[in-house]
Amino acid sequence: MRALRRWHRRPVIAAGVLCAMLTACDVASGRSGAGEAGLLKPTTQPGATTRTGGLGSAALAARDVDGFTVSTSAGRREVQLTQDACAPLAYALSGTVVGKPASTVVREVSGEGAMVTVVLAEYASGRAQSAMDAIATALDECADGFTAAVDGDEHEVGKVAPQLAPEGVDQAMGLGATVEHSGKKASTKAVILRAGDTVAYLSGTPSIPTAVVDAQIVKLG
Repeated sequence: MRALRRWHRRPVIAAGVLCAMLTACDVASGRSGAGEAGLLKPTTQPGATTRTGGLGSAALAARDVDGFTVSTSAGRREVQLTQDACAPLAYALSGTVVGKPASTVVREVSGEGAMVTVVLAEYASGRAQSAMDAIATALDECADGFTAAVDGDEHEVGKVAPQLAPEGVDQAMGLGATVEHSGKKASTKAVILRAGDTVAYLSGTPSIPTAVVDAQIVKLG
């Protein structure tokens, strides 16, 4: 276990969500045309996946996380920023995919006083790596904080810090931040895991229990 500056190959960590109870999101940046090959464009309807057994085979079920409740979710919210450079970081903190994956699956996990959204995304070859790189670059540029609108409601994201990453996947990143909304502050965490062309975006308030992270690593394997 060690602190990460950006991302680290073959690790995992606990990190944050832009607003409490944020579910799967259709995401749009504040301006169009940003990002390499549409990296910051909204995600649309799920498509085909190349994972053996389908992307759902890597999704968490109640039997995978003892003592936690796991449910599906079809909810969508929009995350908007005027600073395109911060968009990948905002998406990761809000449990929203970066880029345009071919397929997505969403799970909501609750337990130990935490609410966690898990979004699995299957990408075309090489695009999962690009999504991780985009988040790392945004962390370098926007670690001091930024403003984002979730469904039109403004959220002030304070300093964003990398957190610890355990072993278990090809790449992993952990983030932590304090988010202020309507005069109230909340601790948010995010964990982003890459296994081949699949990325799992975990976001939680006020934390992401280790049991949830460990279970998702096993499923990605």
